[in-house]
Amino acid sequence: MAGQSIALSADSTTLVLNGTTITDFVEGDYIVFAPTNAVTSRINGANGITVIKKRMDGDIYDLTINVIKYSDSDVFLNSLVNESTPAVISGSCKENHVKNGDKIVISWNIENGSITTPPTDTRNNQDGNAAMTYVIQCNATRVL
Repeated sequence: MAGQSIALSADSTTLVLNGTTITDFVEGDYIVFAPTNAVTSRINGANGITVIKKRMDGDIYDLTINVIKYSDSDVFLNSLVNESTPAVISGSCKENHVKNGDKIVISWNIENGSITTPPTDTRNNQDGNAAMTYVIQCNATRVL
């Protein structure tokens, strides 16, 4: 992994994928964006010369979400997994936030995503809900 993950509270965040709002999160859970690559690369040369380049794959993230097993969100995401050709996922993730007493929304634009691994079954030890974990690798841009 290229850097620290960014965790957004599912309770205060709206996630929309391919026009469908994902709503069936386990209470108190997080939506996680984990960068997979560095944003820049460096080549150090002779005489202190350094070349810094922006990487074309520097905006790739693993988006990890946990939804309640058998919920509408699980059914929707599972249908994307089961399509005969890989489903291309786009959408947005909007987190409600307070800055200097004002309510603001911080957005993530999600493009060219795909579910990269089969979903996994996870047990939540706080409220006993069974959840399915989905990992979507995507181009993601944080918009302030």
